[in-house]
Amino acid sequence: MKKNIYIILIFVAILGITIEATRSQFILQVSSNKSENSGVQTDEPKQNAISQEEIAKLVREKFLILHDPKDESSMAIARNVEQVLRYMKKEYDLADVKQFSQPDPQYMTVFVTIENLGMLANLDGLMQYAHNGGNVFFSRTPEYNDSLYRIYRKLGINSINLPIVTNGIQMTSNLLIQGEDAKIGADSIVNSSIPVELDRQAKVHAVSADNMPLLWETRYGQGKVMVYNGTNMQSAMNRGLIAGGISLLNQDFMYPIFNMKIMYIDDFPAPFRQGIEPSIYREYRKDIPSFYRDVWWPDMIRLAADYDVTYTGAIIKTYNNRVAPPFTDEEGTDSNNLITYGRDLLKLGGELGIHGYNHQSLVTDQATASHYEYKAWPDEASMAESLTYLDNYIKKVFSSYDIQVYVPPSNVLGEEGRRALKKSFPDLRVIASLYAESDSMHEYIQEFSVAEDGIVELPRITSGYSRTDIHDWYITNAITSIGVFSHFVHPDDVLDKERSNNKSWSELVKDFQLMMEELYQQYPWLRSQTASDAAAGLESYMQTDVYISHTDKKMTGYMNNFSEEMYYILRTNKKMTSLVNCTVEKIEEGVYLVHATGAKFEIGLEE
Repeated sequence: MKKNIYIILIFVAILGITIEATRSQFILQVSSNKSENSGVQTDEPKQNAISQEEIAKLVREKFLILHDPKDESSMAIARNVEQVLRYMKKEYDLADVKQFSQPDPQYMTVFVTIENLGMLANLDGLMQYAHNGGNVFFSRTPEYNDSLYRIYRKLGINSINLPIVTNGIQMTSNLLIQGEDAKIGADSIVNSSIPVELDRQAKVHAVSADNMPLLWETRYGQGKVMVYNGTNMQSAMNRGLIAGGISLLNQDFMYPIFNMKIMYIDDFPAPFRQGIEPSIYREYRKDIPSFYRDVWWPDMIRLAADYDVTYTGAIIKTYNNRVAPPFTDEEGTDSNNLITYGRDLLKLGGELGIHGYNHQSLVTDQATASHYEYKAWPDEASMAESLTYLDNYIKKVFSSYDIQVYVPPSNVLGEEGRRALKKSFPDLRVIASLYAESDSMHEYIQEFSVAEDGIVELPRITSGYSRTDIHDWYITNAITSIGVFSHFVHPDDVLDKERSNNKSWSELVKDFQLMMEELYQQYPWLRSQTASDAAAGLESYMQTDVYISHTDKKMTGYMNNFSEEMYYILRTNKKMTSLVNCTVEKIEEGVYLVHATGAKFEIGLEE
């Protein structure tokens, strides 16, 4: 009996020591991400499903983009369509409308990016291609002229009139995945559109705020025609319209996606502002640091647990504006925040990335720095030295943790800053700035890609605790086109009247909860990942070659340079009869998530 009691006491003592050690800085100092899948690609052998000889015999999925090299709007739309097709891993050709004769029947879809259809030397040939079974996507409001008059009935139009300005956009179908209610308000988007009355056979996918058809499709002969009655298809925020349009025009259409859900907390862990914020003190009776410790962070932890969110933090050492050595001043530094919040972040399965030694963007150009009321760095060496001090600061707490993710302050980064980062953080794998386009000429804009220097470009798409129509539109379009939710927030948004829209934290956290809840309910299949894990998946995706073969009763996917898994969106109205090396999950009516686990996979289909 005594022996059993002693055993129990020893066990309790060991348990207590273990718990205390877990809380201690000792455990923090030995925290390591070296043995985990932390974004570095392994050397495991790749699988190849199809030989070059077999590829040559395969009927390939191919698209044609007609553009006018002298029309910048046409070229911008063409570039946007190109990017969507590149992400889809589909082949395409570009052709000058003036040199175009008639599409080869091999093309699955022809995109028309010009306004004046009279520029097409063979407009009748284009429509004959559609009549014979091809698909045509007019991705811009056609000019009101004789050429349009010749074919407007073939476009599903009963009557047309002179162009007008239309405001807003409202989806009326699930062309955008789970996006039948997606919209942008009348005061946020403007188009030049032709007033139309459509025939009964036309299926409308989107209308303006006053119910003018903006996007529709119709059958013509054996093929289909889709018309976008607007003038902003060059915007990255509309890539889901392009991807969704392609997938509805083409029967049983499948394309790969990244399938990732990433959440960044910029400026975290970082020193919190000291003192009292009156609005916070009135509601919580706490100073600023206590509010973050006792209210904000517990709320963020709860949301992560409830809605499958994984945080990637972006550390700042100090908020001083020093851009020249020495960087030894410890004023404004709070290592306790790094210890406490860094530990919690890692316990949650999250990741520690960096924002910078301070919040001064890594640029030497003063004009760019001045735009953000920052100081320009004198040279690359000063940047590198400050980053080395940041690395030393982190290593004192997390001695075995390799930083792999960098988030540029204010999403601004120069080439010299990029070089300094690689010198000071040789394990850096990811730069996470902004996706595709920006109103600012200063911001670092990215596509999801792997750069020539090996850095993974992993942009963020949306930000903030509160939603807007445009915010939701971006999310739905990005998930439809590439299967990505990538979002960031700042702890101090609640202290900034502009970024918080004058809302209190209790209001902001309700908004944020609703955002996360709806995302989780509508897209539960998105993989919640750290930035470095997402980067590893992106690298694998970029390296994999994809070929899709169709018959009426089967779809076959072939992948070369394949490793482990790949995700696809499949649009079909058919039933699945058999699955080989894949699983299929229904997302909504006619839309499926395919998880391929073998280099060759098959999906049987029947009407």
